[in-house]
Amino acid sequence: MALPAGAPIPAGTPLELTLDEAVALALRYNRGIRSAYLQRVVQRFDLRVAERAFVPQGGIGLEIAQRRVGGVTQGETVISPSATWRSPLGGALSFVWARADPLDGRGSDYETSGISLSQPLLRGAGVAVNMAPIRIARLQEEINRLQLESTVAGTVSSVITSYRGLIQAQEQVRLAEASLERTRALLETNRALIDAGRMAAADIVQTESGVANQEVALLQTRQQMVSAQLALLQLLALASRTNVVAVEPIEASRVDVDLGRAMEKAFASRIDLLAQRKSLEQMRQSMIVARNRRLWDVSLVASAVRDDGPRFFDRFNETDTAVGLRLTIPIGDLSRRQDWLTAETGMQTAELAFEEMKQSVESQVLDAVQSVEASWRQVEAARRARDLAERALELQQEKLRAGRASNFEVLSFQSDLRAADSQELSARIGYLNALTSLDQQIGSTLETWRISLNE
Repeated sequence: MALPAGAPIPAGTPLELTLDEAVALALRYNRGIRSAYLQRVVQRFDLRVAERAFVPQGGIGLEIAQRRVGGVTQGETVISPSATWRSPLGGALSFVWARADPLDGRGSDYETSGISLSQPLLRGAGVAVNMAPIRIARLQEEINRLQLESTVAGTVSSVITSYRGLIQAQEQVRLAEASLERTRALLETNRALIDAGRMAAADIVQTESGVANQEVALLQTRQQMVSAQLALLQLLALASRTNVVAVEPIEASRVDVDLGRAMEKAFASRIDLLAQRKSLEQMRQSMIVARNRRLWDVSLVASAVRDDGPRFFDRFNETDTAVGLRLTIPIGDLSRRQDWLTAETGMQTAELAFEEMKQSVESQVLDAVQSVEASWRQVEAARRARDLAERALELQQEKLRAGRASNFEVLSFQSDLRAADSQELSARIGYLNALTSLDQQIGSTLETWRISLNE
C-alpha cells in the first residue's frame, strides 16, 4: 500500500480504522454534526421562551430627574415596579405602582398604583387561540430534533459510503499490484522460452508493454486511494496528512428485504416525512390564529387606580374603579383577511406537499428495495464471471508453457481477470451501499447503528 515517491499526502504511521471506529469518530468530530448540536442550544432556548408566555412577567423602573415647575427646581427619584400576567383564556392582568421622593428631603412624596384587567370575548379569546403559539413552538422543537437526526443520519451514511470507497480504492491497488506481478511473471516466462528457442525475441515486446501499462495503472489506483483517504478524513475532521487505512473486510451476504415491512417502516420513521407532518400541524395552528383575528375585538375591561397616597393602603377607599365592555370594529383594514388567506393557502400547500412526499417516499422505497435485489444478482454474476476468468487464465498459461498460445492471448486473459476482479469488488461494494441507501430511505440508519442522540 506504499505511495508513489514524492507524494505529499498521506504520510506517517498508518491509522487503521474499522467501520465502527470511523462512524464513532464522525459522531464525535464531524463539523456538520457539531454545528447542528450548537444550533440545538438556541433552539431549545426558543422553546423555553415560548412556553413562558403565561408566566407572570415583571420589571422595576428607576428614574432620577431634576424638574422645574412654576419656577421651582426640584430633584426626585421615582421607583416603579410593574407586573403582568397573561391567561391561557386570553385575558391580561396588570399591576403598576410608582413612588416619587424628593432628593433634598423637602416637599412631599407621592404614590400611584393601579390594577387593570382585560378579557377578550371574541378576538383573542379561548385556549385554542392562545395556546396555538406554544403548540407551534413545540412542533418546531420536534422538527428541529428531526433535523438533527437527519444531519446525523446523513453524515453517518456519507461516512459509511466514503469508508467503503477507501476500501474499494485499497483493493484496486492490491488488484493492480497482483496484475503487475502476473505480467512480470509472464515476462520471466517469455525470457525463459526465448532462451530455450521456443519463442521469437520480438514477441517479448508485447509483454514488456504490458508491464509498463500495469505500472501506470498501479500509479493511477494509488492516486485514487489518496483521494479516497482525503474524502474520508474530511468527514472525520482529521488532519489531511493522516495515513488512514480501512481494515474492515468486505463481506457481502444476502439480506432478505420484505417490501411491505420496509414500506411500513418508512411511513413510520422516515425523518423528512415526520417533519412534514409536524409542519402541516403547524400550519393548522396558524390557521386557528388567523381565523380568530378576523373577529371583532370585544373585551371585558376593569381597572382600579389610586393616586397621591403616602402609603399604598392609606386611601384604598378612595380608589377609582371602572368596569365595562370595549368594542373595536375594524374598518378598511384588509391585513386580517390577508393573514387568514396566507394561512389558508399555506395549509393547503403543506397538505399538497405532504401528499407529494408520501408518494415520493413510496417510490424511493420501491426503488431502494429493487436496487438491493438487483445488486445482489450482480454480486452473484460477478463472482461467477471472476471464477471463470481465473480458470480461463490458468488454462491459457498452461498452453503458453506448452507453446500452444501466444503472449497476446495470455495478456488478454490477464486483462479479463483484472476486469472481473474489479467488477466483483464493485458489485460487493455496490450491494453494501444499496443496503445503506435502503436504511436511509426507510429512516432506520440510526436504529441500525444503535445511535441515540445526546441532547
